[in-house]
Amino acid sequence: MKKRNVILLAATIGLMLTACGDSKESTGNISDSTTVPTDTAENETTKKFKESQESQESQESQEPENLPESQEYVSSDGAFKVILLEGLTQTDMPLPAGGSMMGLDGGTARKGFSSIAIRCAKSNVPGNSGSIESLEDFADYITDMALNGTGVTVDWEDTEAPSLDGAEHCLAWEGVAKSGTGRGQAYGFFAEMADYYVMVVIVGNNDDVEEARQIIALDMSDETSKQAGTKDFINGMTAILDSVNGASVLQTFKALEDSGATESQLEAITSQAQLSLSESWDVESADDLIETADWLMTEGHNQGALDSLKEFNPGEETQRDAFDTKLKEQGLDDGTYISLLAAYDAWSDYGDGAIAAWDLSRVGTVMGFGYASGYCTYEEAMDKILEAAQKAQELYDSWEDFNKSYLYGYSYWSEESLDDSQSSAGERAELVSSMEAQANGPFAIDWNIELKKEW
Repeated sequence: MKKRNVILLAATIGLMLTACGDSKESTGNISDSTTVPTDTAENETTKKFKESQESQESQESQEPENLPESQEYVSSDGAFKVILLEGLTQTDMPLPAGGSMMGLDGGTARKGFSSIAIRCAKSNVPGNSGSIESLEDFADYITDMALNGTGVTVDWEDTEAPSLDGAEHCLAWEGVAKSGTGRGQAYGFFAEMADYYVMVVIVGNNDDVEEARQIIALDMSDETSKQAGTKDFINGMTAILDSVNGASVLQTFKALEDSGATESQLEAITSQAQLSLSESWDVESADDLIETADWLMTEGHNQGALDSLKEFNPGEETQRDAFDTKLKEQGLDDGTYISLLAAYDAWSDYGDGAIAAWDLSRVGTVMGFGYASGYCTYEEAMDKILEAAQKAQELYDSWEDFNKSYLYGYSYWSEESLDDSQSSAGERAELVSSMEAQANGPFAIDWNIELKKEW
């Protein structure tokens, strides 16, 4: 699963970084078939050298009004903005847990030029690498992912990094970008803030990258825009699994379609989505998809957990210690014991809604894969997820309750203890805690917001 989701996100990023084209002009080249007197050639060379020197001196002393025309590009969530060359085409992509990604493309005016900017929480780096402990790790990881599948390779070298307000650490890279026989330049800037990383990478021909480096700047907002819509609520419901997977398949596929991705580019995600649904859910058609989503909302693993408790007849008066003792007397294997204890804890806290959050959260994932597979439209997927969101509001009073029920469900399903920090259940509990602590994270939205169709 992890490999498949990294491929998904890498494909998304790759669509934003086009191959670096040849330079706009080939200066100072003389055809091999041209014969020029020696003294003339020397004079021409001297003239070109002088012109080059004068141009360089002019650039070094130029006033701000002589800089390339620039434009401010703001991320879709308002969390940051990038100042770059004027007239680029912006494409925004969602990232898990409140992160955002912006692609900027030069189009026909600046063929081969593209840029990608990312802001993400340290605990939720795209692709779920799990091994990032420093800004250097982040830079290595994210550039590899960004260039994967684009046909562009870069030989990076350290260069002097500009400062960024509020950053604890900054670094910058530059290098020669290669794509087939084409050559160009690449530049990357990376910064570590208290709770998140930010980066911007540009690739293109020499002239465009040189111009971009004269004006490139990042500006971080003090606060991200407040989440206040049904889509944001839905994103919160799937935020945990989206973070583990590295991206929301639903939102990623929709953004790719809206940005004009080709059929072949979408097919890579479609085939993986179909495979995932088939292997994990036995979903092979549109009917199977809706049947599975409805099962998650009406029965799901929640019903299985409640049924498993009946055998031990816990009763409302039974204390946890007594139930724990009863389980241990059965000689159960460790996995079954953990699963039943999680079911008991969930039932004690939420009654018939014991681990329903675990099921309801996955309605969004299943329908997202169904949409990417071609089994339903975007509207049909969102309509069904809205039903799940409305049921979640009926069963729970807060994000804290929803997430707690979700974690009980994960423990029940995985047969792993949430208290075991070395288990996937323990890691997921830590992830939830980290996301809940984010001031503008996926759970910042009011739980009691009115949910309505807005697509």
